[in-house]
Amino acid sequence: MRRLLMLAALSGAALTASCVQNYAEREVAQGTQPATLRLINAPADARIVVDGRDVGSVSQHAGGLPLTAGRHEIQITAAGQPLHTQAVFASAGARVEVRIP
Repeated sequence: MRRLLMLAALSGAALTASCVQNYAEREVAQGTQPATLRLINAPADARIVVDGRDVGSVSQHAGGLPLTAGRHEIQITAAGQPLHTQAVFASAGARVEVRIP
């Protein structure tokens, strides 16, 4: 009986330890200025994809694209094909530049 209780306790502990909650990777501080994403050498008709979401063409954001503070995955595509992918970390109010080779 004691062995069975010990086995049940260890099994419960193992199951509980494997249950990990995933928390958001970025924190958003209210009242802070957004960062600005600037693209260097990108074709004007290329599309900008931020964190998997298409946010428009490069020409639409010629003055810069506002980003929340935190880590972002930036992808530039043209004619449905990826041209460049880069992870960036944006600080509040900072200017982030992505250079397309």
